[in-house]
Amino acid sequence: MKRHPALVPLSRQHHDGLALGVMIERGLRDGAGPAGTAHLKRLREQALDLWQLEYHGHFEVEERIVFPAARQAGQPALVDTLVAEHEAIRLQFEALERAPSSEAGPLLHQLGTALVRHIRTEERVLFQAMQAAMDEPQLEALGRAVSDALPTLCLSLGSARG
Repeated sequence: MKRHPALVPLSRQHHDGLALGVMIERGLRDGAGPAGTAHLKRLREQALDLWQLEYHGHFEVEERIVFPAARQAGQPALVDTLVAEHEAIRLQFEALERAPSSEAGPLLHQLGTALVRHIRTEERVLFQAMQAAMDEPQLEALGRAVSDALPTLCLSLGSARG
């Protein structure tokens, strides 16, 4: 099913999260050796930048706007699972922020795996179910709310609009 325009801005951000997951996986696989600590430091910084600039606000938009709409569209159990995953991912980012770069490898691996799994569930299950259950006016209203909130909550979008 093609992604409804109401959800496209979130799907674009999901793409960034998936890219981070792949980058972490490849970086951990390829980053062994003498330059390993510097490589871990870069991966750690990139993950934390994505969290601060985009995903912190992205989670907020989903929790304030998308998840209540999904509950009304008949997905309360799935939303409960996704909210719990948000909390777990937040805690993983916090642990990564506190950890020294030299010890970031296992945290990055766990974070990348959790983020990719979470995003795929939202894209493949939640968004598909919402598109099937919601009518066009509901989806359009959701899209307006998402488009209004993203630039104020996601620094990467707010700074782009200047």
